[in-house]
Amino acid sequence: MSANSQSSPDIGRELAPTGKLRVGVLDLTYFMTEENGTLTGVIPDLGVELARRAGVLSEPIKFANPGKLIEAFENDAVDVTFVGVTADRAAVFDFGPGVIDIQTTYLVPASSPINAISEVDRDGVRILVPQRSAQEAHLKKTLTKATIINVPVESPKQAVELLGSGQAEVYSHVVPMLAIAQPALPGSRILPGSYFNVPVSIGYAKGRSVAVADFCRRFAEDVKASGFVTQAIARMGVKAQGLVAAGR
Repeated sequence: MSANSQSSPDIGRELAPTGKLRVGVLDLTYFMTEENGTLTGVIPDLGVELARRAGVLSEPIKFANPGKLIEAFENDAVDVTFVGVTADRAAVFDFGPGVIDIQTTYLVPASSPINAISEVDRDGVRILVPQRSAQEAHLKKTLTKATIINVPVESPKQAVELLGSGQAEVYSHVVPMLAIAQPALPGSRILPGSYFNVPVSIGYAKGRSVAVADFCRRFAEDVKASGFVTQAIARMGVKAQGLVAAGR
């Protein structure tokens, strides 16, 4: 599918049965910006482009957290999204290919002796991890010694408080969220590198046809190859630090 190609009317009707493509957008500063009730940013941009190719209008809908997004799919209140892949999400809606990768690492306080990602998984290390996130799922499978403490995914406030009071040793999140949290902890450090690139994939309601699945797959591949994703990330500026087009 080229950047200028259009779909058949059947794709538009099946992908957006209400006549508008309802695009679920997580309320995260590196995904979207809201001004006067209008959502812009990398995820809304992807939704607009997907809707254009399907021959319908885009209706971005903001969700406070992944749990609310899952509920919306369960209640047939949203058609597509772009979000990290986890088992609980995949149980409710289907995923196509990855579109964006988000680098993930750790934030440590100024006094921490930890200087590298490889030093985190040790006895006595308590890691603050966003609940129901892709990185939580990854760490649960890979950690052998450190302990996970769940914190909200949408805001670093609680994590900063726990880290600052010595109730945890490190805070794990995607790089753009750690960059937001860092100023509240003077002297804190974001560990270099990425222990896991969170894949943000196109997700669509279950029960859609093979044709819709193929349309979403071709869309995801084309917006990466054409540079659309890279350009959308660039428009976000420093807010999108740590975001890259998937596979690039």
